[in-house]
Amino acid sequence: MEREPEKREYRQLLMQKQFMKLLIADIISRFGDAIDTIAYSWIMYEITGSESLMALVIGLNFLPTVLLSPFSGALVDRMKKRNIMAAADVARFLIVAAIVTLYNFGSLTAGLIIVLTLLTSIVEAFRIPAGGAILPMLLDRDCYTLGKAAGFSGSRVAELLGYMLAGGIIAFIGAANALWIDAATFLISALLIMLIRYKDQEKEEALNLRSIKSDLFSGFRFVKSSRVIQTVVLIGLLINFGIMPLSVFQTPYVYTYLHMGPEILSYIKILMSVGMMAGAAAVPKIKRVKQGSMASASGICMGCALGIMAITPYVSSLPIKIFLLTISMFVVGTGGGVLNVIVGSLMMKTVPKDMMGRMSGVMAAIMQASMPAASFLCSALAVPFQVPQILGAFGVLTVFSYLMLTWRRFKEL
Repeated sequence: MEREPEKREYRQLLMQKQFMKLLIADIISRFGDAIDTIAYSWIMYEITGSESLMALVIGLNFLPTVLLSPFSGALVDRMKKRNIMAAADVARFLIVAAIVTLYNFGSLTAGLIIVLTLLTSIVEAFRIPAGGAILPMLLDRDCYTLGKAAGFSGSRVAELLGYMLAGGIIAFIGAANALWIDAATFLISALLIMLIRYKDQEKEEALNLRSIKSDLFSGFRFVKSSRVIQTVVLIGLLINFGIMPLSVFQTPYVYTYLHMGPEILSYIKILMSVGMMAGAAAVPKIKRVKQGSMASASGICMGCALGIMAITPYVSSLPIKIFLLTISMFVVGTGGGVLNVIVGSLMMKTVPKDMMGRMSGVMAAIMQASMPAASFLCSALAVPFQVPQILGAFGVLTVFSYLMLTWRRFKEL
């Protein structure tokens, strides 16, 4: 059957009014998340004083998503997605408020940081599949790729603005008080989400262990039966595994190996956000290149960028060092933006709407399983090897994977 052509003009999304409410809510919360990323990491390092413990927290942060997402996704299919998303945003507000309050009273410890981080991850294990399940209900089918690209690009713009303002905000009111901005964005997001009007497709069957188990296994069976979904999962695994060394070792890479200050950390995050925004926005506009070819090229470029990062610390010229860092981080961001839009649009096209919740959960669990594994591996490798060597090894592995393991599958997309 011939595929229905997709709309390529972003102005078409203005007619998708319920989607626009979700888009605005996501943009607002993403702005808060960007401030949270810098402020909370600052607080975390101040409390723990340990890079290894921070790496452990990063790895543990992904475990609830991996373990709970298949079950939460099955639950989402039988519940109102809007209510789950709004409740999750309110829960995030309460968690952030607890962090700030405990910190201001001098009661925030490393143990509490781990507990609160895990609670946040548990909440997101429900929020993520609900957000994935509601999206195709708010968009016409011929706007799926466009909507996914707009959402991704809009979030990156908000993230970029948050990164640019975070330093000044933290300097002016302190890291803990900066988190109140993040908390406020969650409340605003929850309010906007509750204003969304759509026809939900949750099942009318009773919620019980048997029905959840049935939905859960049907999700895994769908993955097993669909070559496209298997490819999407493979892309997600490769993205998450390959990028983890950069996420885990970003701070020591800048301080210890580049001998640069915190402004370069902000510069890196801004470059990645701009690259992600550009990559995501470009996908719907590229009409002559198949998505499989775009995915393969993006993955190879990201691997090469990690390789460039590996040699950058050994360059003596500061201008060349900055140039290499700029190119590599922008390429990593662009490749990630392209791949995320392709993954999201293929999923919406392939998965039936009434299965979107459980499939979002199942796929999130499978794709993110590589993240704690990669994080713990990086922690172990950091003992005998230097960070640039680890980045280089992951870069080579990423290029090899996209060249040898996924080329045939990408041709089918």
